[in-house]
This record gives sequence, structure tokens and C-alpha cells, in this order.
Amino acid sequence: MATDYVPGDVVHIPEGPFQGVCAVVREVDSVASRLQVDALVKGGPYELNIGFDEVEWA
Repeated sequence: MATDYVPGDVVHIPEGPFQGVCAVVREVDSVASRLQVDALVKGGPYELNIGFDEVEWA
């Protein structure tokens, strides 16, 4: 799966436990189709590892 995500991009998480949260891409793993993102949830920073199919452009 090809991706156009690059570090610094802002993505939105539309479903799951972090539904409605926007996050900033930190790292892109094109081989595993995963993103490492930084999200601010309930006032605290969270580092998430999430699949390409679990986010959309913000």
C-alpha cells in the first residue's frame, strides 16, 4: 500500500477509542502500513501506533 503521509502531517482518527482525535504524524512505516503519531487526549500527550486504514486526512 502506497502512502503520501509524511512526518508533520495532521490526521484525524474517525473510529475506535481515540475517535474524534487529531494527531501529528511522527514516523511512517510504509512496509507495515502503520503510522506513529502524537495525539493530545484529555490534556495529556499520547504516542500512538496506528494503521493507515485507521486514519483520514484532517
